[in-house]
Amino acid sequence: MPFLAWILALGRLHADLCLPPPVWRVPEISYPEDKAYPNSIPRQWVSWNLCWFPGQNPMASEGTKKRHEREVQVWIERLNPSVGVFQEVLSGEAMKRSVPQLPWQAVTRFARAEDEGAGLPPQNLAICSRIPWRDAWEVDFDLLPMTPDRPVRGFLGVEWRNKKGERWTAYAVHLKSNRGGREASSERRERAIEYLRMDWRKRKLNPDHDAILIAGDFNCSLRNPEFLKERTIRGLLVEGWESVTQDLPWPRGATVRPDEERGYPSADFDHILLSPGWKRRLGSNRIVSGVDQGADIPSDHWPVWMKW
Repeated sequence: MPFLAWILALGRLHADLCLPPPVWRVPEISYPEDKAYPNSIPRQWVSWNLCWFPGQNPMASEGTKKRHEREVQVWIERLNPSVGVFQEVLSGEAMKRSVPQLPWQAVTRFARAEDEGAGLPPQNLAICSRIPWRDAWEVDFDLLPMTPDRPVRGFLGVEWRNKKGERWTAYAVHLKSNRGGREASSERRERAIEYLRMDWRKRKLNPDHDAILIAGDFNCSLRNPEFLKERTIRGLLVEGWESVTQDLPWPRGATVRPDEERGYPSADFDHILLSPGWKRRLGSNRIVSGVDQGADIPSDHWPVWMKW
Protein backbone atom coordinates (compact mmCIF):
# COMPACT_ATOMS: atom_id res chain seq x y z
CA MET A 1 0.00 0.00 0.00
CA PRO A 2 1.46 3.42 -0.90
CA PHE A 3 2.45 5.50 2.12
CA LEU A 4 -0.15 8.25 1.49
CA ALA A 5 -2.95 5.71 1.07
CA TRP A 6 -1.84 4.02 4.30
CA ILE A 7 -1.94 7.34 6.16
CA LEU A 8 -5.43 8.11 4.82
CA ALA A 9 -6.68 4.65 5.77
CA LEU A 10 -5.23 5.05 9.27
CA GLY A 11 -6.94 8.44 9.60
CA ARG A 12 -10.31 6.98 8.61
CA LEU A 13 -9.90 4.13 11.09
CA HIS A 14 -9.09 6.64 13.84
CA ALA A 15 -12.15 8.71 12.92
CA ASP A 16 -14.40 5.64 13.15
CA LEU A 17 -12.92 4.63 16.51
CA CYS A 18 -13.59 8.14 17.87
CA LEU A 19 -17.30 7.97 16.97
CA PRO A 20 -19.64 6.42 19.55
CA PRO A 21 -21.27 3.46 17.78
CA PRO A 22 -24.82 3.92 16.47
CA VAL A 23 -27.38 1.11 16.36
CA TRP A 24 -27.80 -0.92 13.16
CA ARG A 25 -31.36 -2.21 12.85
CA VAL A 26 -33.63 -3.86 10.32
CA PRO A 27 -36.24 -1.30 9.17
CA GLU A 28 -39.89 -2.04 8.57
CA ILE A 29 -39.80 -3.93 5.26
CA SER A 30 -42.41 -5.07 2.77
CA TYR A 31 -41.92 -6.60 -0.68
CA PRO A 32 -43.61 -8.92 -3.18
CA GLU A 33 -42.68 -12.58 -3.50
CA ASP A 34 -40.67 -12.01 -6.68
CA LYS A 35 -37.02 -11.61 -5.66
CA ALA A 36 -35.38 -11.70 -9.08
CA TYR A 37 -32.03 -10.00 -9.61
CA PRO A 38 -32.30 -6.65 -11.42
CA ASN A 39 -30.65 -6.38 -14.82
CA SER A 40 -29.57 -2.77 -14.33
CA ILE A 41 -29.66 0.13 -11.90
CA PRO A 42 -33.02 1.91 -11.44
CA ARG A 43 -33.11 4.73 -13.99
CA GLN A 44 -35.63 7.22 -12.57
CA TRP A 45 -35.26 8.59 -9.04
CA VAL A 46 -37.26 10.99 -6.88
CA SER A 47 -36.37 12.43 -3.48
CA TRP A 48 -39.21 14.17 -1.67
CA ASN A 49 -39.92 15.46 1.84
CA LEU A 50 -43.63 14.66 2.10
CA CYS A 51 -44.32 16.94 5.12
CA TRP A 52 -45.64 14.86 8.03
CA PHE A 53 -47.01 12.15 5.76
CA PRO A 54 -49.86 11.48 5.89
CA GLY A 55 -51.67 14.66 6.86
CA GLN A 56 -49.07 17.47 6.49
CA ASN A 57 -49.53 17.96 10.23
CA PRO A 58 -48.92 15.52 13.10
CA MET A 59 -52.35 16.38 14.51
CA ALA A 60 -54.25 16.00 11.20
CA SER A 61 -57.69 14.42 11.11
CA GLU A 62 -58.25 11.04 9.46
CA GLY A 63 -59.97 12.74 6.53
CA THR A 64 -56.99 15.06 5.99
CA LYS A 65 -54.60 12.11 6.16
CA LYS A 66 -56.57 10.18 3.54
CA ARG A 67 -56.66 13.22 1.25
CA HIS A 68 -52.89 13.65 1.60
CA GLU A 69 -52.38 9.97 0.73
CA ARG A 70 -54.44 10.38 -2.45
CA GLU A 71 -52.60 13.57 -3.45
CA VAL A 72 -49.19 11.98 -2.97
CA GLN A 73 -50.32 8.96 -4.98
CA VAL A 74 -51.32 11.21 -7.89
CA TRP A 75 -47.94 12.94 -7.90
CA ILE A 76 -45.94 9.72 -7.67
CA GLU A 77 -47.90 8.42 -10.67
CA ARG A 78 -46.98 11.60 -12.57
CA LEU A 79 -43.31 11.45 -11.59
CA ASN A 80 -43.18 7.70 -12.30
CA PRO A 81 -39.91 6.92 -10.47
CA SER A 82 -38.14 3.58 -10.32
CA VAL A 83 -37.12 4.52 -6.76
CA GLY A 84 -38.61 7.05 -4.36
CA VAL A 85 -36.62 8.36 -1.38
CA PHE A 86 -39.04 9.95 1.08
CA GLN A 87 -38.70 11.97 4.30
CA GLU A 88 -41.09 12.89 7.13
CA VAL A 89 -42.95 9.57 6.92
CA LEU A 90 -45.22 8.78 9.85
CA SER A 91 -46.79 5.56 8.58
CA GLY A 92 -45.42 2.63 6.61
CA GLU A 93 -48.97 1.49 5.89
CA ALA A 94 -49.75 4.86 4.32
CA MET A 95 -46.67 4.45 2.08
CA LYS A 96 -48.02 1.12 0.86
CA ARG A 97 -51.35 2.72 -0.02
CA SER A 98 -49.85 5.76 -1.77
CA VAL A 99 -47.04 4.12 -3.75
CA PRO A 100 -48.18 0.55 -4.54
CA GLN A 101 -46.25 0.71 -7.83
CA LEU A 102 -43.02 0.76 -5.77
CA PRO A 103 -43.64 -2.43 -3.76
CA TRP A 104 -40.12 -2.93 -2.35
CA GLN A 105 -40.43 -0.66 0.67
CA ALA A 106 -38.23 0.01 3.71
CA VAL A 107 -39.31 2.46 6.44
CA THR A 108 -37.24 3.41 9.49
CA ARG A 109 -38.39 3.08 13.10
CA PHE A 110 -36.79 6.17 14.65
CA ALA A 111 -37.62 7.57 18.07
CA ARG A 112 -38.09 11.28 18.69
CA ALA A 113 -34.88 12.93 19.96
CA GLU A 114 -34.89 14.18 23.55
CA ASP A 115 -34.20 17.77 22.50
CA GLU A 116 -37.01 17.78 19.93
CA GLY A 117 -39.86 17.13 22.33
CA ALA A 118 -41.56 13.82 23.01
CA GLY A 119 -45.04 15.12 22.18
CA LEU A 120 -44.54 14.80 18.41
CA PRO A 121 -44.23 11.56 16.42
CA PRO A 122 -40.83 10.68 14.90
CA GLN A 123 -40.19 11.70 11.30
CA ASN A 124 -39.10 8.57 9.49
CA LEU A 125 -37.44 7.80 6.16
CA ALA A 126 -38.58 5.48 3.40
CA ILE A 127 -37.02 4.04 0.27
CA CYS A 128 -39.57 2.52 -2.10
CA SER A 129 -38.44 0.70 -5.24
CA ARG A 130 -39.91 -0.87 -8.35
CA ILE A 131 -36.67 -2.85 -8.69
CA PRO A 132 -35.94 -5.71 -6.23
CA TRP A 133 -33.13 -4.98 -3.80
CA ARG A 134 -30.82 -7.38 -1.94
CA ASP A 135 -30.53 -5.65 1.44
CA ALA A 136 -32.00 -2.81 3.50
CA TRP A 137 -30.76 -1.46 6.84
CA GLU A 138 -31.30 1.38 9.30
CA VAL A 139 -28.62 3.24 11.25
CA ASP A 140 -30.16 4.77 14.34
CA PHE A 141 -28.73 7.57 16.50
CA ASP A 142 -31.18 7.05 19.39
CA LEU A 143 -28.61 5.77 21.90
CA LEU A 144 -25.78 8.18 21.12
CA PRO A 145 -24.69 10.39 24.05
CA MET A 146 -26.46 13.75 24.15
CA THR A 147 -23.45 15.85 23.12
CA PRO A 148 -23.73 19.26 21.37
CA ASP A 149 -22.82 17.66 18.01
CA ARG A 150 -25.07 14.60 18.40
CA PRO A 151 -26.93 13.95 15.13
CA VAL A 152 -30.65 13.17 15.22
CA ARG A 153 -32.78 10.38 13.77
CA GLY A 154 -30.40 8.33 11.62
CA PHE A 155 -30.38 7.16 8.01
CA LEU A 156 -31.64 4.34 5.81
CA GLY A 157 -29.66 2.28 3.32
CA VAL A 158 -30.62 -0.04 0.48
CA GLU A 159 -28.42 -2.12 -1.82
CA TRP A 160 -29.24 -3.48 -5.27
CA ARG A 161 -27.08 -6.21 -6.82
CA ASN A 162 -27.32 -7.79 -10.27
CA LYS A 163 -26.35 -11.28 -11.46
CA LYS A 164 -22.80 -10.10 -12.20
CA GLY A 165 -22.35 -9.10 -8.57
CA GLU A 166 -22.33 -5.38 -9.36
CA ARG A 167 -23.95 -3.36 -6.61
CA TRP A 168 -25.52 0.05 -6.19
CA THR A 169 -26.18 1.61 -2.78
CA ALA A 170 -28.65 4.37 -1.87
CA TYR A 171 -28.91 6.25 1.41
CA ALA A 172 -31.90 8.30 2.60
CA VAL A 173 -31.20 11.18 5.00
CA HIS A 174 -33.09 13.90 6.85
CA LEU A 175 -30.50 15.98 8.67
CA LYS A 176 -30.95 18.34 11.59
CA SER A 177 -32.62 21.67 10.87
CA ASN A 178 -31.72 24.98 12.51
CA ARG A 179 -33.35 24.45 15.89
CA GLY A 180 -30.64 25.10 18.49
CA GLY A 181 -28.75 27.66 16.40
CA ARG A 182 -27.02 27.51 13.03
CA GLU A 183 -23.57 26.57 14.32
CA ALA A 184 -24.80 23.72 16.53
CA SER A 185 -27.07 22.38 13.77
CA SER A 186 -24.22 22.56 11.27
CA GLU A 187 -22.02 20.44 13.56
CA ARG A 188 -24.80 17.89 13.94
CA ARG A 189 -25.29 17.62 10.17
CA GLU A 190 -21.55 17.25 9.60
CA ARG A 191 -21.37 14.54 12.26
CA ALA A 192 -24.23 12.65 10.54
CA ILE A 193 -22.14 12.56 7.36
CA GLU A 194 -19.26 11.07 9.38
CA TYR A 195 -21.60 8.23 10.35
CA LEU A 196 -22.53 7.74 6.71
CA ARG A 197 -18.83 7.36 5.94
CA MET A 198 -18.52 4.85 8.78
CA ASP A 199 -21.37 2.82 7.33
CA TRP A 200 -20.07 2.60 3.77
CA ARG A 201 -16.60 1.70 5.05
CA LYS A 202 -18.19 -1.00 7.22
CA ARG A 203 -19.74 -2.37 4.02
CA LYS A 204 -16.37 -2.18 2.23
CA LEU A 205 -17.66 0.48 -0.17
CA ASN A 206 -15.33 3.01 -1.74
CA PRO A 207 -17.07 6.08 -3.22
CA ASP A 208 -14.24 6.49 -5.74
CA HIS A 209 -15.10 3.14 -7.28
CA ASP A 210 -18.54 2.08 -6.05
CA ALA A 211 -21.91 3.51 -7.08
CA ILE A 212 -23.38 5.30 -4.03
CA LEU A 213 -26.29 7.75 -3.96
CA ILE A 214 -27.32 9.94 -1.02
CA ALA A 215 -30.72 11.63 -1.24
CA GLY A 216 -33.00 13.54 1.06
CA ASP A 217 -33.56 16.71 3.03
CA PHE A 218 -30.09 17.90 4.12
CA ASN A 219 -31.35 21.18 5.61
CA CYS A 220 -28.20 22.59 4.03
CA SER A 221 -27.92 24.94 1.06
CA LEU A 222 -25.36 25.14 -1.73
CA ARG A 223 -26.58 28.62 -2.76
CA ASN A 224 -27.18 30.49 0.49
CA PRO A 225 -23.86 32.13 1.54
CA GLU A 226 -24.71 31.55 5.21
CA PHE A 227 -23.92 27.85 4.61
CA LEU A 228 -20.66 28.51 2.77
CA LYS A 229 -18.39 27.18 5.53
CA GLU A 230 -20.50 24.11 6.27
CA ARG A 231 -18.97 20.84 5.04
CA THR A 232 -22.07 18.65 5.19
CA ILE A 233 -22.38 18.63 1.39
CA ARG A 234 -19.34 20.63 0.28
CA GLY A 235 -17.01 18.17 1.96
CA LEU A 236 -18.39 15.49 -0.35
CA LEU A 237 -18.27 17.70 -3.44
CA VAL A 238 -14.56 18.36 -2.82
CA GLU A 239 -14.06 14.58 -2.94
CA GLY A 240 -15.71 14.34 -6.38
CA TRP A 241 -19.36 13.82 -5.46
CA GLU A 242 -21.96 15.67 -7.52
CA SER A 243 -25.32 17.22 -6.67
CA VAL A 244 -27.54 16.50 -9.68
CA THR A 245 -29.32 19.87 -9.37
CA GLN A 246 -26.35 22.11 -8.49
CA ASP A 247 -26.26 23.72 -11.95
CA LEU A 248 -29.98 24.51 -12.17
CA PRO A 249 -30.56 28.28 -12.40
CA TRP A 250 -32.39 30.00 -9.56
CA PRO A 251 -35.25 29.80 -8.74
CA ARG A 252 -35.62 26.52 -10.69
CA GLY A 253 -33.19 24.95 -8.22
CA ALA A 254 -35.33 25.81 -5.16
CA THR A 255 -36.71 22.75 -3.35
CA VAL A 256 -38.52 24.41 -0.41
CA ARG A 257 -41.50 26.72 -0.84
CA PRO A 258 -41.16 30.24 0.55
CA ASP A 259 -43.08 30.80 3.79
CA GLU A 260 -44.04 34.47 3.89
CA GLU A 261 -45.86 34.24 7.22
CA ARG A 262 -42.74 32.92 9.00
CA GLY A 263 -40.34 35.00 6.92
CA TYR A 264 -38.57 32.04 5.25
CA PRO A 265 -37.45 32.45 1.62
CA SER A 266 -37.18 29.62 -0.90
CA ALA A 267 -34.29 27.26 -0.21
CA ASP A 268 -32.36 24.42 -1.82
CA PHE A 269 -32.26 21.98 1.10
CA ASP A 270 -33.12 18.82 -0.84
CA HIS A 271 -30.42 17.07 -2.86
CA ILE A 272 -29.48 13.91 -4.73
CA LEU A 273 -25.74 13.29 -4.49
CA LEU A 274 -23.80 10.83 -6.68
CA SER A 275 -20.43 9.34 -5.78
CA PRO A 276 -17.45 9.51 -8.16
CA GLY A 277 -17.85 5.76 -8.66
CA TRP A 278 -21.47 6.22 -9.72
CA LYS A 279 -20.45 8.85 -12.27
CA ARG A 280 -17.61 6.71 -13.62
CA ARG A 281 -19.88 3.71 -14.04
CA LEU A 282 -22.84 5.49 -15.61
CA GLY A 283 -21.54 8.87 -16.79
CA SER A 284 -22.89 12.10 -15.27
CA ASN A 285 -23.39 13.63 -18.75
CA ARG A 286 -26.26 11.19 -19.29
CA ILE A 287 -28.22 12.51 -16.30
CA VAL A 288 -31.28 14.74 -16.63
CA SER A 289 -32.55 16.29 -13.40
CA GLY A 290 -34.94 18.90 -12.08
CA VAL A 291 -37.26 20.10 -9.34
CA ASP A 292 -41.01 19.85 -9.92
CA GLN A 293 -42.47 23.08 -8.53
CA GLY A 294 -46.15 22.50 -9.27
CA ALA A 295 -48.52 24.76 -7.37
CA ASP A 296 -50.65 21.81 -6.22
CA ILE A 297 -47.81 19.68 -4.83
CA PRO A 298 -49.01 18.50 -1.38
CA SER A 299 -45.95 19.43 0.69
CA ASP A 300 -43.84 22.38 1.76
CA HIS A 301 -40.98 20.76 -0.19
CA TRP A 302 -40.88 20.18 -3.93
CA PRO A 303 -39.71 16.78 -5.26
CA VAL A 304 -36.21 16.51 -6.74
CA TRP A 305 -35.89 14.03 -9.61
CA MET A 306 -33.26 12.58 -11.91
CA LYS A 307 -33.22 10.08 -14.76
CA TRP A 308 -30.98 8.89 -17.56
